[in-house]
Amino acid sequence: MPVELLIESSIRGLICLAGIMGNSWLALRSLACQKSGIRTNEVLFINLAVSNLISGYLVDLPDTMADFAGRWFLGKIYCSIFSFCANFSETSSIYTTFFICVFWHQKLVGSLKRGGASVQLDSLRLVSCLLAGSWMLALVFSIPCFFFVTVVGTNESQENCEVVFPT
Repeated sequence: MPVELLIESSIRGLICLAGIMGNSWLALRSLACQKSGIRTNEVLFINLAVSNLISGYLVDLPDTMADFAGRWFLGKIYCSIFSFCANFSETSSIYTTFFICVFWHQKLVGSLKRGGASVQLDSLRLVSCLLAGSWMLALVFSIPCFFFVTVVGTNESQENCEVVFPT
């Protein structure tokens, strides 16, 4: 393995490890420890951490291992799972980040206009429905990536997992 690829793979491995540790810590710290129950912002952060952990464990870690191996060695079935999880976790993460932005915008701007009154996204029921809908939408958007993948390569040493949509 050339030195450039070794350095790149090592840095990618460290970033993957940091992402897994950081998102695990975020999910554990956001769980309700107090008697008052879980709050809306904690549900949003836990959802974001779960989305990123799917990406960390099922996408980044296998891809980093394939970098060190120099080729895709996990087979066509995991290539399909890999592609599906990559798209699913990224889409879910984007929706959750959007909901977090809307929530804090409502908290900071909206509550000032109403004199500190509660905001619409303070409702756990509404946030749960929005998150469930976003996961379903992410699932629908990700299903094609499960079917249109292949392991492309000319020989055993140069195989890569790629999404190939028909033309």
